[in-house]
Amino acid sequence: MMKPKNKRNETLLIIMLMYVIAISAAGAVFLIMPIENALIKMFVADIIATLIIWGFGLLVKNASVYDPYWSFMPPIIIIGWMLVLRSTVQLSVVLLGFAIAFWSLRLTLNWALGWVDFSVQDWRYTMIRNKRPHLWFLANLMGINVMPTVIVFFQMASIYYFLQAKPEMNLIIGIGFVMCILAVLIQYIADHQMTSFRLRNQGRHRCIDEGLWKYSRHPNYFGEVLMWWGVWVMYFGAFQSFNVLLIAPISMTALFLFISIPMMEKKILASRPEYKSYQKSVSCLVPFFRLKQHLADDIVENEE
Repeated sequence: MMKPKNKRNETLLIIMLMYVIAISAAGAVFLIMPIENALIKMFVADIIATLIIWGFGLLVKNASVYDPYWSFMPPIIIIGWMLVLRSTVQLSVVLLGFAIAFWSLRLTLNWALGWVDFSVQDWRYTMIRNKRPHLWFLANLMGINVMPTVIVFFQMASIYYFLQAKPEMNLIIGIGFVMCILAVLIQYIADHQMTSFRLRNQGRHRCIDEGLWKYSRHPNYFGEVLMWWGVWVMYFGAFQSFNVLLIAPISMTALFLFISIPMMEKKILASRPEYKSYQKSVSCLVPFFRLKQHLADDIVENEE
């Protein structure tokens, strides 16, 4: 019998192979596509890669093989654009590339460290499949795979125009860069604090009431939202004008506020009604001063 650790490593290698195949196929399509606009070409290639990963997910019966796509693909897309646009090595471009790479590496490694094997799937996917089995095929395709790809690519559009413009460094671009780095650090600290809290409170139904979690119910989600606002601020620094791309970070914020967070908190409240006390005293997303100082000890911990 294969040891669990070996099985985990084997499935990680299989997922890596899946991504190599998906990226290779998407890259080939990008190169032969008879369209001059690199933004449109990359979008089509991105969707093709997504569909291939979705197909592999069906093959292994685990939709979570898509999960690293969210963070793994943006640097690949940026490299592709930089090659096509022949981006020069200048400070503004280097800082943007570093910010995305830093974010991608942390988030992808965090996913890899939490990966078990193909027998374990994100609880949200399993819930959707069990509640609406007749809609699972469509929900898996559009909701779990295609929609996140489209939302992230929408964020990436500002990066394309940034690379195309090759802007000189300025204060606003610098502020956006700092926002991105701060966002990654917030995510790292929040995840570390949650892991530490769970290890110290195994078997106890308590709510984390320390660190960043004392001021936000979802500081890790806040970090993700802040990351894409930082990218937009860098874009704004390059053009210093408002346009439709402002909708990009707004859509990312809406994704967490109206889908991810409600789904997470509904799950917690279903088994732990005491969580309502935590909701009333702690800010939902943006870290802020507490509305109430007292917090009951028997509230369930956040299950993110």
